[in-house]
Formats: sequence, structure tokens, C-alpha cells
Amino acid sequence: MSINGALSDIGFVSLLQFPNSSRKTGLLTVLTIDGKAEFYYRKGELVHASYGKKTGREVLVDIVDWNDGQFTFEPDLEPEVTTISEDLHHILMWALKERDERKNDQQENAVSTVEFDTEYSEKLDELLKTASGIEYICIVNDYGQLIARSISDSSFIPHIESFMESMTRFIAEYPGKVTGKTFIEAADISIAISGLDEKQTVVIATGPEMQLGRLAMALGKITRALTGA
Repeated sequence: MSINGALSDIGFVSLLQFPNSSRKTGLLTVLTIDGKAEFYYRKGELVHASYGKKTGREVLVDIVDWNDGQFTFEPDLEPEVTTISEDLHHILMWALKERDERKNDQQENAVSTVEFDTEYSEKLDELLKTASGIEYICIVNDYGQLIARSISDSSFIPHIESFMESMTRFIAEYPGKVTGKTFIEAADISIAISGLDEKQTVVIATGPEMQLGRLAMALGKITRALTGA
């Protein structure tokens, strides 16, 4: 009999320990806005984990902070491979410690200055002229640091600046780096985000009058121009 529930009701760490404490064999699937992770148990021992292209205990480091989503446990399902041989409690302690160390490393790196790319910024200025309705374009690295930006109308800058701290933090902390597209609609601004590669993410912004479809088309055009795809 399958077991279903909400991640917010049990917590991610407690959820991982549930099959362990009851000595269950089966597949635990966790589905969130960030993706799907699978965990196979054999008589209570976690023997395989996968999330995107990652497998093994490294998976836990990326998703140990998940707190919202849905889960399903299907009993008596066995994995085709074994990627974990350590005790679950030991792995959880390691994952929490590794997560904290990586966050500290990111914060330390974020404090250091990054050279602003003037040539890249000029390219964004040219793109802005051809992107009808778009008011602002910038490039953020994987540490959440601004490395290039367009010259925008001074009246629009206060709108985007109030969001940039949240945007850069989101990019720096996003699990597995930003690869897809994200759209944010607020009362006075619309923002679109897309990963260019593992190191860089483009952010574009405009006023609230632009419809989401047009914003998505503009993001696609700008992304292709920057990646050459």
C-alpha cells in the first residue's frame, strides 16, 4: 500500500528516517517545484538516491533543506543500482555539515569583489535597444554577484534595485544552478530569469504592462543572443 503526504507536514529529515525506523523496503519519491528526488530503501537502509544527474549521498546535500512539496512511498520496489552503503544517520549528519560548509564558502566568496565586465555591459546595452519593452538586462554569476548590466532609464532603476538582492540570493542558492526559466510578476515590475550556463544567469525586467507571453519571447531572444544558440 502506497503512502502519500505533504513534505511540510513531516519535514525532509524526518521523512528520510521514516522507512529506516520501520525497516521498510521500497521507493520514496519527493516532488517539489525544484524537481523530483528518488530514494530506495532495502530493509530500512537507504541504498540509492537520485536527483537530476546526481546520485548517491551528494543528492542529500542539494535537497536537505527542502520543506515544501509532495511525497509518495511505494513498498517492495528495489533499485537497479546501489549508490549508498553508509548508515543513514551518518549520511544525514554529513549532508547537513557539508551544506553548511558550502553555504559559508559561498558567503565568503560573495564578499570578495568581482571585476565588472564593461565590454559585456556594452553588449547588453545593444541588446536592450533591440528588445522592445524591456527596461533592464543584467548578468549574475553563480555566487550571486553582478558582473554586467545595461544602462537603463533612471526612473526604472529604483524598481529593479529593490528586487536585486532577492534575485542574486535566489541565483546563488538555487539547487543545481539555474538552468530553466523563472518569471516574477509584481505590482510595478515583471522579471524573467534564465540560466545561460552553470556559471552565469541573465535577468531581464520590464514594467507590469508587458504580458507574460511577450516577456517569455523577449527572454528567449536575449538568451539566444548571449549564448549563440
